[in-house]
Amino acid sequence: MNNLKIIASEKNWIDSRSVDSLIQIGSYGGVINVVGLPDLSVGNVPNGMALSTKERIYPHLIGGDIGCGMSLYEVGIKSNKIKVDRFVKHLNRINTLDDIEVDMPHLGYHLGSIGKGNHFAELHRLNKVEDNESFEVLEMSKESLFVLVHSGSRAYGQITFDSVAGGYKPNEGLDIEARVTQEYLKKHDQAIIYAKQSRAEIAHRLLKAIKIDVSPKLISDTAHNSISTHNGVWIHRKGATPTDRGAVIIAGSRGSLSYLVKPTADTVDSLHSLAHGAGRKWERSSVQAKLRNRFSKSQLTRTAIGSRVICSDSKLLYEEAPQAYKNIDVVIGDLVDAGLATVIASFRPILTYKES
Repeated sequence: MNNLKIIASEKNWIDSRSVDSLIQIGSYGGVINVVGLPDLSVGNVPNGMALSTKERIYPHLIGGDIGCGMSLYEVGIKSNKIKVDRFVKHLNRINTLDDIEVDMPHLGYHLGSIGKGNHFAELHRLNKVEDNESFEVLEMSKESLFVLVHSGSRAYGQITFDSVAGGYKPNEGLDIEARVTQEYLKKHDQAIIYAKQSRAEIAHRLLKAIKIDVSPKLISDTAHNSISTHNGVWIHRKGATPTDRGAVIIAGSRGSLSYLVKPTADTVDSLHSLAHGAGRKWERSSVQAKLRNRFSKSQLTRTAIGSRVICSDSKLLYEEAPQAYKNIDVVIGDLVDAGLATVIASFRPILTYKES
């Protein structure tokens, strides 16, 4: 049975190895359908995929970063009044956002840590409004500063995954009725909450670090690593954003625009999922070799669209270079052309903060 659907145009870059991985996953017990989204990237379990199952779940397809997602916040100050050079100086004085204390209630675990890899906290300006009506419904200002946070559940989620890792056959998964599965799902749901609260704390810490004493307003929050039930089936999302959480922020690379979109009413073909970002074009292990003779470390701290990058880890600076990612405009165009989403607005990064 052909249960795989790839949502991507001919302009998109889709690695055949990712497709092969999805075909293999589609043969697992209880799997109904598998979808590769326009941001599908390389990997044995590639980001940019969603699958539906009956009676069984597969925690290893989600991994340890349960609840990893994107949050967009509006900050009630005019973005044209900000001084990016001053923000850079403030952030270069700290080793990590862990150094910044904020008074926020949480689950009792250590929150507010961004994490490595492709996680980040960014400052944005509005670039262009495409759907004025939807923009006004969200009660956003065109002059505001915005904060975009990409992070997950850190050790909390990893501990949750470790509790079941190795305890089942990868191609058979866990029986949904089993006690161990139910215990995992309870912890999984707590990790989703943890990750959302952590993104909120990261936004507060970033603003405090750059001396902005304004509480941010949440515009959009979605987890793109999760397992949830929908109409009697279990939807697994790995780097895929759900369409039932309102407006969705889809991040570009640090050197491109990001997009706030509105899911359409009919996203059945994509398993009620959208892309979560641009998606990697190059594997992490190959990026430095491709770019080190073309760009110095200092050159990578400024992007082609004029934004600044703060990252003390040279290897990570190369691994996450904009050149390693696909064209976000193609990804968004594929979602729109597939009838899955419409664009509300685009945002332009002015500063990206990453931790090593």
